[in-house]
Amino acid sequence: MAPPCPVCQAPSNGFHFGVEVCSACSSFFRRAVFKNRKFRCYGEPVNSCEVISTGNALCKGCRLAKCLAVGMKKETVQQGRESYGKRELALVSLQRSSLNIRLEFPVPYFMMESVKNQYTHLESVRLVVHLNEGAIATPKRHTYKDTDKLMFREYDVVTRWVINSFPQLADFPSDQRTILLKHFYLQFFILESGFIACKKGRNDVWFLPSGDYIDCKNLASFYRDPTLTKVTTQPTPPENAAKVMKGTCTGCRRKVWNTMLKDNIDQFEFFALSALILFQTGLEGQSESCMETCKKIRSTVQRELLQYYAAKNTDTIRMGNVLSLLPSVLSSTYKMLDDMELMYIMNKKDNSFFNFFTGREYV
Repeated sequence: MAPPCPVCQAPSNGFHFGVEVCSACSSFFRRAVFKNRKFRCYGEPVNSCEVISTGNALCKGCRLAKCLAVGMKKETVQQGRESYGKRELALVSLQRSSLNIRLEFPVPYFMMESVKNQYTHLESVRLVVHLNEGAIATPKRHTYKDTDKLMFREYDVVTRWVINSFPQLADFPSDQRTILLKHFYLQFFILESGFIACKKGRNDVWFLPSGDYIDCKNLASFYRDPTLTKVTTQPTPPENAAKVMKGTCTGCRRKVWNTMLKDNIDQFEFFALSALILFQTGLEGQSESCMETCKKIRSTVQRELLQYYAAKNTDTIRMGNVLSLLPSVLSSTYKMLDDMELMYIMNKKDNSFFNFFTGREYV
């Protein structure tokens, strides 16, 4: 279990600016220092507010003071450093020059520029995360057990990327952040695979963020349990499982990846779609204030997308085609969840990502 954040007592998720803190406090500290914000405490008595993550708004003045008191370092924000470990820093340094290159977007897109920079960092972090898990340079064909482990690792990595890319999330109560992130993750998993397919110009396999893949033309290999001996049979033969659950690969390829390849979705469009998926409204358990903020952010994203097309002299009909991907991604996600549930029931494992992600228990 993760230790509590020394600032707000929420579960920490790694070292940020010299201290092991939670993602929300990390984002708050980065934004406050980068913008040189000066906060005033209005509590009684002054400068003695309790900084506890309970879902209520925290006093920003006392929160920043506590960040500094526990040892978070301003200079690491100014120099763009965080402590992810020596191996990761070595790999990140290989790509550091790319972080200083001016973005190739034709006009300033402030929200998307932040997402772009953080995505470059995400790719560097993935090199470390998957290397530490024994990944090799040659892409490997995954089994369902491989992908289950991958999704555990990726959920934490992608969550950190999202929070760093969209500082607005730090101001959401923790339960509202969780609702948005849970709704986002599997859709992003499908969308990003389509974006990788666009870069590689093929969609016969399911490209995974680790560099490995799922062989969609031989799904029986995906559903085979590599830990079983030849004399031990699986509860459900892999060939039968492939027939029952092939709909996920088929649906993603037909509804999402084919369209992305046909329209050659570029990086800016990929980021815009990701943001629109993240800040969805009308979700179960979503508060009115959360929905209002999401609506404002979605409007900003759509405005930046229009500006992007205008700068490229692109017909706005393309924007309609791009946005039409959103319901396709969502329906493919529902099918993926159904297949994950079937796989969980047939191969009941306490460490299944499906069990973690949905919180469902089966007796």
